[in-house]
Amino acid sequence: MSSKRGREGRLKPQHAALYPGLAPGVWLPVENLIRHVTQLIYQDPALRRIITGPRLLHQEHFEYRGASERPEGLPGSASRLSDSSAEPRTFPPTQAETDQGNQRGPTS
Repeated sequence: MSSKRGREGRLKPQHAALYPGLAPGVWLPVENLIRHVTQLIYQDPALRRIITGPRLLHQEHFEYRGASERPEGLPGSASRLSDSSAEPRTFPPTQAETDQGNQRGPTS
């Protein structure tokens, strides 16, 4: 029985020194890589300019395989949410937001 896998990435060996704690050549879910890179940037904000590019995971530092399900509302021609140039979908307000909006303050 095979389990469904989403998008995975692995660190290229030549960039391993930039990512302490991340083993090169090991396939990991992209979500784990994002979490790791985010933690590195949090610990040392100067790394942001070195280990990231237009996207959080530097395209030249990692290899990728697999696919993730497309988020609902993402235009079919966009390969990533950041490519879509689409405005985020707005959802109807929650009941609490509606109730808060209907409250009136003191009138003069």
